[in-house]
Amino acid sequence: MTTTFPGRPSPLILLLLALLAAADPVDPSIGVCTRKDDLAKRLAALDPVVAELSTTKDEAKRRKLTAVLVKAADTDIEALMRYREPSLSPVMIEVLAKSKKWFMRARAAYVIKLVGDTSAVPALVTALDDADPIVRETVATALGHIGGEDAKAALEKRKQAEKDPFVLATIEAALSVAAAAQKPYGPRADGKNWAPVLEGPDGAKRVAYAWVHKGQSVFNDYDAKTTDYPEAGRFVFPIQKYKEDLFAGYPRKSFGAGGNHAGEDCGWFREGCSYYAIADGVVRMVQGAGGDWGFIAVVEHRLTDGRFITSVYGHAGFDVLVKVGDKVRPGQKIATQGMSCAIENGGYGSHIHFGLGDGPFRRPVGLATGDSVEVDPGDGKKVKLPILRLVYAATAKNSFGWPLTAYVVKKADGAELTVEVPEQPVQNELGWFQAYVKGCRGWLDPQKLLPELVEGVAPKK
Repeated sequence: MTTTFPGRPSPLILLLLALLAAADPVDPSIGVCTRKDDLAKRLAALDPVVAELSTTKDEAKRRKLTAVLVKAADTDIEALMRYREPSLSPVMIEVLAKSKKWFMRARAAYVIKLVGDTSAVPALVTALDDADPIVRETVATALGHIGGEDAKAALEKRKQAEKDPFVLATIEAALSVAAAAQKPYGPRADGKNWAPVLEGPDGAKRVAYAWVHKGQSVFNDYDAKTTDYPEAGRFVFPIQKYKEDLFAGYPRKSFGAGGNHAGEDCGWFREGCSYYAIADGVVRMVQGAGGDWGFIAVVEHRLTDGRFITSVYGHAGFDVLVKVGDKVRPGQKIATQGMSCAIENGGYGSHIHFGLGDGPFRRPVGLATGDSVEVDPGDGKKVKLPILRLVYAATAKNSFGWPLTAYVVKKADGAELTVEVPEQPVQNELGWFQAYVKGCRGWLDPQKLLPELVEGVAPKK
């Protein structure tokens, strides 16, 4: 590989080229970010190139540096994605226009969104016609984030032609943001606003590396008093290409992995793709960065048979588009997948942790479907019976204004009995809500239940 440099190549640029030559032959652009020491070396090699591109006034030198980084992107885009320098826009515009890989084009649009360069809008407008739906989806998100009349007009035009329902939902979300002339992560009234932690030299500022816990949760909202539940009769998948993996070395069907992983990990390394509500429901929690899940959204659904399930969308980015108490519809965009190995997504390689909780969002500690509980079936003698399902009490309210939780058991004569449960401290009632639970108690397997719901097959009780 020969590359023309502006002047004699520095040792750092030579190191960059050596790293490119030694890259993973399977797909050198995927999974680099999860190898912390390797990523650090790549960033050290890229820093002076990005910094010089950001500061030089020499147009010829800028063109040559841009060409170097375009070539580097084929293996190092996960490193380049971490920079917050507008000078990278020309690099990503070229990748967006010329790469043959859909995930490279989608990532390029994601970087353009993050640096927020308005000069990239024409390139994004062209990419709205990309053949791949995830690229169109990511481009629409970038246009909504950058905003402006040209972006809005292009989104409106594409909305009329778009056939993919997921992409259409992202366009609608992008237009709602653009029309309101605000960023999707707009300022919070309580002042608990999100800002990425940046490091690196001047001209090459980049997002700090994180792995799981780093910093504190910015916020944790869960106090909406909404009790008007839309009935969840139609279901969709939470992401595009739900049944596909991008990187085969990472597991997709991971519910119960090791006996305690209460959800599935899928959609690997699709930074900037959209998360969609799986059904009609009410948003019960939106949590800020920090902790294992990073930004998350949680939606409660009431099924047609009166049961409840709670859907969880973890490892989102900073632009969650819903707030607690919002009603959502199936296929509505609610968040965007977060960046790999950053505080915003909990520090993991980019993916969605999708979970289905068995029951309403708030539930008493120590209760889950299948547990045996001691009840009086009406004859004054207490017996142990298994819980069939968790429901809300018909009339009683808790201190938040929600219905109290109840459980249903089946008596010896076959009749069902509903037992109301007194309110507990909120931290107890939310204690079930963990990514790792022994035996996945209180959780459902999305891989078994969700396809049944999406395809219209009655789920097994």
